[in-house]
Amino acid sequence: MITRTIRYLVFTVLVFGITVQAQSIRDYAALASFSPAQSPAHLKERITFSVKWSFVPLIDTYMETFFVPNQENGPAFYLLTHQAAMNSFWNDRMESLIDSKSLLPWKMETIIKRDEGDQTESIVFDRQAGTARFLKPGKGEGAPVEERITISSKSMDPLSAFYYMRKRLSPENPSLNVEGITGPRRFKMQGMLVGSESVKVPAGSFVAYRLECRLDSWVRPGNGEQVTSRKSRVKNNPFTLWVTADENRFPIQIRYRLPLGSLWVRAISLKSNDVAT
Repeated sequence: MITRTIRYLVFTVLVFGITVQAQSIRDYAALASFSPAQSPAHLKERITFSVKWSFVPLIDTYMETFFVPNQENGPAFYLLTHQAAMNSFWNDRMESLIDSKSLLPWKMETIIKRDEGDQTESIVFDRQAGTARFLKPGKGEGAPVEERITISSKSMDPLSAFYYMRKRLSPENPSLNVEGITGPRRFKMQGMLVGSESVKVPAGSFVAYRLECRLDSWVRPGNGEQVTSRKSRVKNNPFTLWVTADENRFPIQIRYRLPLGSLWVRAISLKSNDVAT
């Protein structure tokens, strides 16, 4: 039970921070099968974190951002990734392909590690139609299950929402609200910049913006699962996020308060490359 709880909290804390027209590679059919491997990807940043439950070390994870040029004369993409840095009780990988200008996602994939082999869930956003395609593995040897989910013009996935929050909150824009889907769940995330302070983490000492955030999530009706009264409850998850007070807005520390202690996520290394965008 503790392992499952911590695994959920790591996922919740780390991956949860404009209307545009679909064109060129953003054609829905093309995007559904698009892979960043089709284009040269350049590493823009890599952040490695240590995760502790109070003083108990749990896991190391990393986030990466790649710059992916658009081969069809449109705006470029960013590819966001998140994964555990070592084999452990949690080693799923998440990827989100977002527009480099609006920061809205076009496709998200979650690669789920299983003893019998990897399984992939994907969400492709079709903003012109106001829907997203959620594709998940079928039960046993069954065929993959596809669902159509109604979305707004600004719906996001958890990884892109976290990136958007850290990049867009500023003294000039001190509060933000974003919403989106994870597949089986919907979520809303609120963030407010409450000040700046000096923060020391293993990666160094920084002047950082302090962001007070709240994530609400709930089971999406019609997702193929039986929605019990317990599942239908809105989960309220407040947390504090510190990001560097510079153009990088590196997330360097997160605190998630628990009934017993806190879950701390701290940056242990930061890498940034100059990439022409």
